[in-house]
Amino acid sequence: MILKQKQGFSKKEFELIDDTLKIKTKDSSKNEEWTIKIEQLGEDKYYQSTSKIGANIVAVCFLAFCLFVTIAFIVDGDKAQNIWVLLGVYALFGGIAMFLLLTPRKRELHLIGGNIQMTFFPDSPSKEKVDEFIDEIIRRSKKILIEKYGKIDPDLPEDTQMNQLNWLKNRNLISEKEYEQSKQEYKTRKLINGQ
Repeated sequence: MILKQKQGFSKKEFELIDDTLKIKTKDSSKNEEWTIKIEQLGEDKYYQSTSKIGANIVAVCFLAFCLFVTIAFIVDGDKAQNIWVLLGVYALFGGIAMFLLLTPRKRELHLIGGNIQMTFFPDSPSKEKVDEFIDEIIRRSKKILIEKYGKIDPDLPEDTQMNQLNWLKNRNLISEKEYEQSKQEYKTRKLINGQ
């Protein structure tokens, strides 16, 4: 299962292979590639977005300054000498204004609650595809963690087994009912084994 994302100058590619997530990121300054075990990820979604109001206000001010300089240029009689000033103002202030206006708003979805936090773009390629991909990561991660820490082993010391079950319950990986059933199963197996 692969998810390819793009936001502004940043690109991300996530590939879910069994119990591993392979990540590739690329932006204007660096390329990175790494893999992680999905059991290290959390199950909680945290959305974050930034506002472009401040950048838009600055961009409008710069464009207004360009307009002011253009009016001054038209009114001034010495156009031949001031054309370079006008072009410089357009290049600098107009360029900065266009950059500010065209830079996309930062929107991120963070998968939190585990040992590693993972960041996705929530709308790329679509909200539905991102949600489907993240839900599959969460489903697989939960399954792995339950199989790993929810397995009842009467040979384990009681405090170790109970800590593992409690940890699963606290992370909402098992319900209160499943927790109580697993505790009872452990105690029953412990009695049967004569320990």
